[in-house]
Amino acid sequence: MKFINLKNGYEESFVPSPTVLCIGSFDGVHLGHRQLVDALFERYEALSVKHAGLLRGVWFFSSSSYKSASDLYTLEEKLTAFAELGLDLAIVADFDEVKSLSPMEFVNDVLIGQCKCVHALCGKDFRFGAMASGDSEMLFRLMKGEATVLPLLSDGGVIISSTYIRVLLQKGDVENANKFLCKRYSISEMVVHGKALGRTLGLPTVNQLSTHKTFLLCDGIYATVCTVDGEHYFGVTNCGTRPTVEDGAKSNIETHIINFNGDCYGKVIKVEFAHRLRNEMKFESLDALKAQIALDVSEAKKYFEIE
Repeated sequence: MKFINLKNGYEESFVPSPTVLCIGSFDGVHLGHRQLVDALFERYEALSVKHAGLLRGVWFFSSSSYKSASDLYTLEEKLTAFAELGLDLAIVADFDEVKSLSPMEFVNDVLIGQCKCVHALCGKDFRFGAMASGDSEMLFRLMKGEATVLPLLSDGGVIISSTYIRVLLQKGDVENANKFLCKRYSISEMVVHGKALGRTLGLPTVNQLSTHKTFLLCDGIYATVCTVDGEHYFGVTNCGTRPTVEDGAKSNIETHIINFNGDCYGKVIKVEFAHRLRNEMKFESLDALKAQIALDVSEAKKYFEIE
């Protein structure tokens, strides 16, 4: 396991003092997870009186070893989100390290033994131990009552979960997905050379390679917020197959950054998806494509209320 000090970003060799931990898979950090963190801070006030040097932390699986193909956040994004929420420690476990442990071994050897956990918090649907044989009620018993189990958060009768957020993204409903994530869904990837077609059309674009995060998005044209060298710009992003100029193979994402003329090649740019403008379309000519992109830029400006 990796013990990461969220205050300075450094990895520690062991946990230096007792912990109160939110535990789960955390393939995103959504409203339900944030509810857990809020409850942790409430419990911390009472527990810190009994446990000197108590650390507030989170325990979850590494993206590289568990459900990485569908994670809403990369490992780096999770660590950033938990640090922003004010936690002190992130404990990142490789799934293979713990998948064969019995529920009792997981609690005694991992949570209490290695992580020095004096109180654990989880959602009602939390499962752990070999073959997911342990549940939240068992966790409460094995922790001898030192566990808080929270009911699942819902919105309009729908349970807020990473699975539901993925459904919203696949439908193109990024606005509701963003509401539950408490921030815009985004990618941060290096700009690579494309065909320079946008520049010939008078609408230069930046190209970024697709990752599992873009594959979770519905293909289409989006109004986006782009961060370049720490500065924020608005943009229009095509995510999909670019049927007018490609052979149908999904290759990358392409963004026209509004009112930006700099060189981005080799830079990592963050693209945040704010609103889906339309479906992808195949146009009969490049002139028709250019005209539509100009309309997309106009619609994005209206959405962001900019000139």
